[in-house]
Order: sequence, then C-alpha cells, then structure tokens
Amino acid sequence: MGLPWGIMSDVDQLHRTVAYAAVAGTLLALGWTVAVLVTGRGGGQRLEALQSAVVGIVAIGAVVGLVLLLTGHAPNDPIHLLYGFLVVAAIPFARSFGPRVSPRGRVVLGLVGLVAVGLFLLRLFMTG
Repeated sequence: MGLPWGIMSDVDQLHRTVAYAAVAGTLLALGWTVAVLVTGRGGGQRLEALQSAVVGIVAIGAVVGLVLLLTGHAPNDPIHLLYGFLVVAAIPFARSFGPRVSPRGRVVLGLVGLVAVGLFLLRLFMTG
C-alpha cells in the first residue's frame, strides 16, 4: 500500500533535488581536490569535511530512494539500486586506505573516491 500520489510526487522531486545537489557537491569537491594536488597545498580537514558532506548528501538521496522503493515506486532499472549503494560507499571505501599512505596519498585517494562517485552518479541518472 503506497502513499498518496501527491506525496509520492513530492518525495520523488526531493530524490531528484538531492541527486542534483550530490552532483554539485561532487563537482565542487573534485575541483578543490584537483587544485590541492596541482598546487601541492594540503587539503586538510576542510577538504575531508567537504568529502564527508558529499557522502552525507548521497546518503540522504539513498534514504529517500529507499522510501520510494518501500512504497512501491521502483526505479526504471533495478541496477539503479546497486549504483545507489556504490555511490554511498565509494568515498568511505577510498578513504579507508588513508592511514597507510602519505598526506598527498590521502588526497589522491579522495580524488579516486570522488571520481567513482561522479561515475556512479552518472549511471544513477542514466538508470532512473
């Protein structure tokens, strides 16, 4: 038994809005991370906080997507669910290797995680 369509339309719009915010946050974090690597300056806690914010935004999108799923509104392609999991896990997975590398290596790991997030977001938009 799903929620009334008007409410679901609002939830669907929230899901889309959060997805666009995730793209914007990812692009901002990618730009900053590349700038840090090019200039040789440390990204520090602010860069890590931005990466964590990107994870938070995509996690909110995933929760809203789960609400849609649990109320009978499945994505167009079931693989969307896999990409939803991967986009949330990409940055934490990349950062999990951080204690084993140099500070610059941690920035590179963050870049790898952000590139993965960007690619997974692209696929999420493609699978609807």
